[in-house]
Amino acid sequence: MKIIKGTRKEHLPMGKHHDKEFKMHVARLVVEEGRKTKELSEEINVSLQTLRNWVNTYKEKNKEGYKVDGSIVYSGTNMTNDQDQIIESLKEENEILKKAMHILVKEIK
Repeated sequence: MKIIKGTRKEHLPMGKHHDKEFKMHVARLVVEEGRKTKELSEEINVSLQTLRNWVNTYKEKNKEGYKVDGSIVYSGTNMTNDQDQIIESLKEENEILKKAMHILVKEIK
């Protein structure tokens, strides 16, 4: 790493800047997909502390729900409630289809 010499102090060059979507995507890999922060930080060449900051920001924003890559991400409780509603709806639909299939099979015989 190149060190820039100043008159009194030596300064390190400024680091790379990543856009918000990239940071949130990487943080999501840690939070939702269980990737290890140490390995991921080395893979994308950012410091471990920087990645931890991104993860903490992701978790804070994830409490209320926000947009990432055009889709809304909800907190764990909201997502669970939504998923439960979808599951119940699909179970009901499945039961209706089973009954309809049973009626159709009776008519054919």
